[in-house]
Amino acid sequence: MRNRLTRILLFAGLVIVLAFIFNISLTAFTGDGKDTPEEALPTDANYEWIEGPKSDKEQRYFFLSNGQYFGTGYVEKNLKGWSAGEGTYSKLPNALTENTITSAHSDSKILFGLIKPKGNIQISVNNKHAKLIQLDFLSDDILSTYNVEGYAIWYIDLEEIDNAKSFTIKVLGENDSVLNALSI
Repeated sequence: MRNRLTRILLFAGLVIVLAFIFNISLTAFTGDGKDTPEEALPTDANYEWIEGPKSDKEQRYFFLSNGQYFGTGYVEKNLKGWSAGEGTYSKLPNALTENTITSAHSDSKILFGLIKPKGNIQISVNNKHAKLIQLDFLSDDILSTYNVEGYAIWYIDLEEIDNAKSFTIKVLGENDSVLNALSI
């Protein structure tokens, strides 16, 4: 009786280990397998890609698309190469007022949005500083097509935020004075 129970437990353990190995190998070898992150970016629309944060295994991009959309996506590196990950987008907001945040977006990894900064400002989300990417490096044609002249992208990694269920986003001026705030 004891031998039979031992064999059943060993067989069950072997099946679990094989399933785990199969799952890892599937994850490691799926996707497009492109040589560079740029090659793995989607091409299903007219995109203007803007580099965001990167690590050895992941590269995030923000984008403007088809004259009316703004969003983010990322590419991941696995054993096969670089492959496109998930993304999110929304319509570009109407013309923004300086130092005002009207909306925020998330793909469950980061929180991001657009702002028209004026002067020396900081964006804080739940009292953690967000990063800014100025869009002034884009061509004049792109800036006018998307009506984003003078804009910047702000973003923060959600892992940096203690309470990721609600957000208080502030635009801070000199001496940390609050110029604008948005709670979501």
